Amino acid sequence: MPTKDMTKTMFAEAIFELLNHVPFKKITVTMLANHCRVPRQTFYYHFHDKYELVNWIYSSDLNKVMAENANESWSKITSLFFQKLNEKRAFYKKVLTDSGQNSLLEHSQIYPANLLLVSLSQGVQAPVMKDLQFSLNYHAYACSNMTRHWLLSEPHVTPEEQNDRTLRAMPQMLQDELNGYREKEHV
Repeated sequence: MPTKDMTKTMFAEAIFELLNHVPFKKITVTMLANHCRVPRQTFYYHFHDKYELVNWIYSSDLNKVMAENANESWSKITSLFFQKLNEKRAFYKKVLTDSGQNSLLEHSQIYPANLLLVSLSQGVQAPVMKDLQFSLNYHAYACSNMTRHWLLSEPHVTPEEQNDRTLRAMPQMLQDELNGYREKEHV
């Protein structure tokens, strides 16, 4: 693992540990740096603030699931990501209480949609692309909020059930594009 990623991981581990006894709103960059026994500037070299650290953790989880399962269907990848979220449910419950600017809620609405948009935009005609982008953003915002609701208040719903709910709610146009994209990818 490159040194930069090791340092980011060190801060991720620090926030996990601090959240065991400090509410997210009260965690400061100074606390994170002190916990890691590094100058505050080391934190700022890697992250703008604690929200960017949390967003990096989320993005890293998603990227890892996607990379390790690149040959799987979208439904399998999303199912595995829901499992990853569930494994870290305690962490995500603590950081999802904040929904302001740069929050995880905001990031989880934009980041996955942008990843998919880049993948899907290859070979799609411009008029279709506008509709596809709207459909993707609409689903991403809904999915993000429903995932937040699931993590905060529905522990009895399994990751597989949440994945099934999310896939059933996906607009047909988006399902067709994702299924077509995966088929083209494996030809």
